[in-house]
Amino acid sequence: MSYTGKFLVILAVWIFGSGGTSSAMALNEILNIRHWVAPDHTRVVIDTSEDPSFIVHKGERHIAVDLDTASMPPNLPPITILNKPGVDGIVLSTLADSGVRVEISLPGPLQTNVFKLKQFQDKPYRIVIDISLPDAAKQERDARERIKVTRKSRIVVIDPGHGGEAPGAVGKKGTLEKNVALAIALKLRDILNQKEGYRAFLTRDGDYYVSFKKRLMIAREYGADLFVSIHADAARNREAGGSSVYCLSTGAASSEAARILANNENLADVVGGVPNGEGNDASDPIILDMFQTHTINQSRTFGTILLRELGAANHLKFTSVQEAPFRVLKLPEIPSILIETAYISNAKEEKLLRTSRFQMQIAEGVARSVVAFLPALPATRASLSLLDGDGKPGHPPFLGEEGKRKENARAKEKKTAKAKAEPVASGKGAPISKSRVAAVYRVKRGDTLGAIATRYGTTIRVLMDLNRLKHPDQLHVGRKLLLPDPLFPSKKVVAR
Repeated sequence: MSYTGKFLVILAVWIFGSGGTSSAMALNEILNIRHWVAPDHTRVVIDTSEDPSFIVHKGERHIAVDLDTASMPPNLPPITILNKPGVDGIVLSTLADSGVRVEISLPGPLQTNVFKLKQFQDKPYRIVIDISLPDAAKQERDARERIKVTRKSRIVVIDPGHGGEAPGAVGKKGTLEKNVALAIALKLRDILNQKEGYRAFLTRDGDYYVSFKKRLMIAREYGADLFVSIHADAARNREAGGSSVYCLSTGAASSEAARILANNENLADVVGGVPNGEGNDASDPIILDMFQTHTINQSRTFGTILLRELGAANHLKFTSVQEAPFRVLKLPEIPSILIETAYISNAKEEKLLRTSRFQMQIAEGVARSVVAFLPALPATRASLSLLDGDGKPGHPPFLGEEGKRKENARAKEKKTAKAKAEPVASGKGAPISKSRVAAVYRVKRGDTLGAIATRYGTTIRVLMDLNRLKHPDQLHVGRKLLLPDPLFPSKKVVAR
């Protein structure tokens, strides 16, 4: 064959080869279009088989995503009516140049954010469209701030792990960690809200994902006294089982298992589709130094109480509180705990996690631990009237001048009666019975009331009653604390 003939053959192969490559590029398929509704935004997710190339067009009442070299999905209808907050519907149409338009109809001019995510674990390439609902978001923030300002109860923020795009661990029977965590969290919230002096709130109350940053922000906006994150564990070893409790570690994890677990849980933002930047949880190192040691000690104390309760519902994987750098626990000022309720990868424990009875046992155990660790604040008639039946802030009743005089008189009578019935335990007044006091302890630097209670086999409530403390943080270095006789660890000590 002549040189010219060889060149023509090579040219033909190159042309047809290029054409074949173009055809392959056109095979980028839209695998699915999904949506999630959260209180402050609605998310639409477009799954694709290949890394998508697209252009975004925004209008007052629509947002359109034009995908290049994509094919119409045969499994999806061209028109989907949603009528969800921020989204009326979705329309699919073909473009003239071998592309697909995904157009989202909006009820009005709303802020939108479009970004793409790479393949990760079992997730395909994704285009994410977040439609913000600013009015709803502001209402939620304002409501949390009102609760923080007006509250007279202990505030516990419960965090059901994962949600939405991030299902968490999956059991052999298809049980999803996100659903189990939410079910237990809802039960725990309802139990605590039935107890006088306690209010519980969730970081999410439906199937949607909340970033780590926002979970922590919610706890702070409520002014939480305690943060409890609910999860279910998993392992390749199907025999692994048991409940465990974790607190934050600022350094290395307490065990290899704790390190692996923290690494897996910390990936939830990536799986859940959090855009770059929002997941940044950098904190001021000076503030961390001020708060972390004290808060981690408190978290460890609560975790120790919690393990005793969890052990009654399920066997324990670890008999002590484990430590690891969980991002969801990075609250320097709020005691925070992560609970792995059971192993969803274990067939027996997956079966337990699916039952309402076991979920209730876990919730009741956590509630008892909260009450033991965190005594209720002294309740007043006026403060209780500020909450309606659902635990939401209401309006104080209008009493008028006569009503105010009666309320003041009743309050004065109660105060006088209480003073007669319970003389102070220190200073003036009758001394505490010697049979109830075992020793006197002098507070050292770094001590917390919870740590002292755990060390001497008693509870925070008993120490507060015995020493007439109004708040568990009323400690200073050098203060003398009366310790109860171990024969009476669970009885309320009253001055005689």
